[in-house]
Amino acid sequence: MRVLVIGGGIGGLATAVALRQNGMDVTVYEQSKPIPAAGAGLLLWSNALTGLQTLGLAEKVIQAGMPIESTQIRHWRGRLLSDVDVLTLSRRAGMPSVAIHRADLYRILVEALPPDCIQFGMRAESVTQLPDGVEVGFANGRFAKGELLIGADGIHSSVRQCLWPELSLRYSGYTAYRGVAPQPGALPAGVISESWGPGKRFGIVPLSNGWTYWYATENTRPGRKMSPDQLKAHLQKQFSRWHHPVPLLLQATSAHALLHHDVYDLAPVTNWVKGRVLLLGDAIHPTTPNFGQGAGMAVESAVVLGKCLAVHNHLDAAFSCYEQHRQPRTAWITAQSQRIGRVAQWRSGLSRAMRDYSLQILS
Repeated sequence: MRVLVIGGGIGGLATAVALRQNGMDVTVYEQSKPIPAAGAGLLLWSNALTGLQTLGLAEKVIQAGMPIESTQIRHWRGRLLSDVDVLTLSRRAGMPSVAIHRADLYRILVEALPPDCIQFGMRAESVTQLPDGVEVGFANGRFAKGELLIGADGIHSSVRQCLWPELSLRYSGYTAYRGVAPQPGALPAGVISESWGPGKRFGIVPLSNGWTYWYATENTRPGRKMSPDQLKAHLQKQFSRWHHPVPLLLQATSAHALLHHDVYDLAPVTNWVKGRVLLLGDAIHPTTPNFGQGAGMAVESAVVLGKCLAVHNHLDAAFSCYEQHRQPRTAWITAQSQRIGRVAQWRSGLSRAMRDYSLQILS
């Protein structure tokens, strides 16, 4: 079967690996140029590693990442509110959880595919259903035909916009900032933390090789634009009084390496397939980052799709299998992640005090 995958991110590459394992002829079309993947850090929980094990890549990912032993929630002044033993949970699941730089995961996935499997500089602009397949048109004037097209081109998916124009993203009410900086002194190995303040959060994730991935969120209206220097100055002002090492991490991060994006998700959708086109990953089940499950959900969907296509001889049956297995789980993750984000972003002092007290009691 000739399969076209639109999008060469985590979901698209994992899908290509899964389908090629089943003997399918797969080509990935990525709009960017062949440069190392942008981004910062990723959390891959045990479920993501289980999926990567199915693809034969778990060991490489574990070696490249930093094992996660516990996750902490702190008050913005530094007081510990909650501490979850991830190591024990991972042992029960049979797979570890790791933090990894996005570029490292990207490299591992790319190396699992032959060089001619990925075509860069190919931005999809049109999708046309054919009697025996599907055709995609690209911005450079080229076209490609296949028996199946998989839209794995992210939260702003052009494939979704072509065939599901009625779907609209939901703004979460907060924006996110991300960066990677040299580790500021000794940080507890394997401990990731997220500190909660008035309408803001700051997460710290140790990576391998002496680097630290950090992220921050802030309640604000969408669409604010800042230059790199303005962005760094804004962050340093907003988090100047937060506990160690938050100010140090911001100071150590290059302004031009900062990432800024408003946080959106999509209300659960019941129809992921139209004709010979289906959606996968953030193209159809984008979630707010509060569970750290974005990459994990994409990997899971890739593995499930591969299994469904391998088991069922007819595409309609395979598509139904894919939707039935993935829709309930991704809808639950999206809903729970949205709820956590709403509570974590509370601005009111009384609400935050009650929330923090509850966390300490339950921990």
